[in-house]
Amino acid sequence: MARKGTVGPEGARRVNPAAAQGPRPTGGNAVEFLVDNEDAWGRLADAVGSARESVRCMLFMLDVPHVRMGFGEPVEGRPGAPWSVRLEERLAQAAENGAEVSVLLNHVLPVWSPANTSRQVERYFQRYSQRYGKRCKAEVRIRRLRTPQAVPVHAKLFVIDGTVAFSIGSIFAQEYFDGTGHLVDDPRRGHLRWRSSVLAPTHDVSAVVRGPAVADLDAAFLLHWGHAGPVDLPPAEPPGPAGTLQVQVTRTLHGARYRGLPEGETGIFESYRRALEQAEDFVYLENQYLTSVEVADAVAAALRGSERLQVIALLNARPDIPGYPQWQRDALERLFRRAGDAAERLGVFTAWSHQGRSVIRTHIHSKVAVADDAWATVGSANLDGLSQLASEHLARAPWPVRLGGRLIGAFGPGEARHARATEVNLSIADFDGTAAKTTNAQIGALRRRLWAEHLGVGAEELRERPAGGWLALWRERAEAKRRMLVEAPDRPVPCRVLPFPGDAGGFPGGTQDSAAYLRALGVDPGSLDVRKRLRSFSFATGAWQN
Repeated sequence: MARKGTVGPEGARRVNPAAAQGPRPTGGNAVEFLVDNEDAWGRLADAVGSARESVRCMLFMLDVPHVRMGFGEPVEGRPGAPWSVRLEERLAQAAENGAEVSVLLNHVLPVWSPANTSRQVERYFQRYSQRYGKRCKAEVRIRRLRTPQAVPVHAKLFVIDGTVAFSIGSIFAQEYFDGTGHLVDDPRRGHLRWRSSVLAPTHDVSAVVRGPAVADLDAAFLLHWGHAGPVDLPPAEPPGPAGTLQVQVTRTLHGARYRGLPEGETGIFESYRRALEQAEDFVYLENQYLTSVEVADAVAAALRGSERLQVIALLNARPDIPGYPQWQRDALERLFRRAGDAAERLGVFTAWSHQGRSVIRTHIHSKVAVADDAWATVGSANLDGLSQLASEHLARAPWPVRLGGRLIGAFGPGEARHARATEVNLSIADFDGTAAKTTNAQIGALRRRLWAEHLGVGAEELRERPAGGWLALWRERAEAKRRMLVEAPDRPVPCRVLPFPGDAGGFPGGTQDSAAYLRALGVDPGSLDVRKRLRSFSFATGAWQN
């Protein structure tokens, strides 16, 4: 990627990748990427329990008491999941240690929404205080942010002792717990509940931040804390340098909600757009959804504007929100159509878990993008309207759905153009042109780690660009996976990805069903045990429920 004021190889003047909205980039940061929730949740729980001064967090939900953050021993045959770790217990432990603990949670309309967990979290800490009486030193402040379900706080942020921050990818529901193996059956995912929606092994990416950017993440928390109640917490002092990375905290904010921000913010979309404009070799998009037509158009424009650029997208075949399967299909068809002849440099893939003859889709929950190993973003923002510019549901859902949503309060009274979730991403680049080598090295390490998991190759094999570009490697590995499913379905291969059935000629409908997806690729689902959902495991009994 070329810097502002330089001219790329095609003679186009490039722009600085920093978004104009929101906090400015800061230098001197260290960012550690945590791949999959076995690592991310365990690290977070340890950090929270060790806090001495403060814990500030804003969460989409916390499914108390059903979430285990980690396990000290195997859970099969051990009723009660002994030695498991729970986040609410670590928050109480921090408070017992003298830390000021402040938790912001969605309280959405309608009140029966599965996203509503604030009441059960409040009840847990009330009972905790009653249990220990005068000996209880723990005071955990819970504050509800009342919001229509269509425009929630979706970011999952923790700021600990004002010096370290976690951006967590997943909501805190047990089905999201997973290791890098993404096994077909893993008892640590617990029992499926009425809140469960993913129903598949889950891949995600989180991050730990140290350095001045921690203060910008704290500011995002305080913006929402102050909206939900009195402004009674001081801002964190920016920590000193902790590394070499330049980080910009980019945000998506609902319009007409926050004081001084009548239009909200769309800094995450701006960051993506600027990075796409500069990309010269490859763009990698790893995301839960791609339904935003604006994002699709930006990707198509980037492909048309370069004779070399390749785009690799790892998405889900089964988006888990009503309307999204069709809207993602529409966005992909639009992207291929608008890319024109450049669509041959665009590849879309999905991830799968395979053991013996059993196969199940792997749910991509991460929100990661990399361009040329020179820019990366990690955080909570999907590539849908809700996370970028404006929710599709308020504009595209059938009128009975929109009317019903208004009547029960799920859509709220605001303008459709303002309807956005709260999202927070970390954008990383050499913004000022002083640290390209170290920045590119750390972004490249993230890319190689992710691709090694997905493609089933060693990370060191992913340093040098192949002669045909990275897309050729993805296509080769995905085709080998598809061919083995046809020829030897009981012999899993390390590669986890399959091509998305579709191209410039269109995308077939119904492929959110796993058997139909495989059939569209020429794989006989009858030769496999195609799982539609996870098996359910009871921590209480230490046994599988089905």
